[in-house]
Amino acid sequence: MNGAELSVFVSAHVEARTEIRARIHPRENRVVIRLLGAGLCEVGLFTDRPELVRLRDALTDALAELDEQQAAFAAQTPERDSAA
Repeated sequence: MNGAELSVFVSAHVEARTEIRARIHPRENRVVIRLLGAGLCEVGLFTDRPELVRLRDALTDALAELDEQQAAFAAQTPERDSAA
């Protein structure tokens, strides 16, 4: 994949029932992550180890940012009156 650019844009909604499988290719130093949905839906992410590390780090950063923003949102959202 020397010099290859990203060639397609795909949206995938990962839900609790989405299967996530990894196929390891140790001789090629790469992994294929598969997202399997209902019916004929399948998305494959082909990546070498360095890009897999970058993806992991991006997901970790996104999760931390989501947690921070949810905490900030909760802090500024008034609690509903539970007495009805």
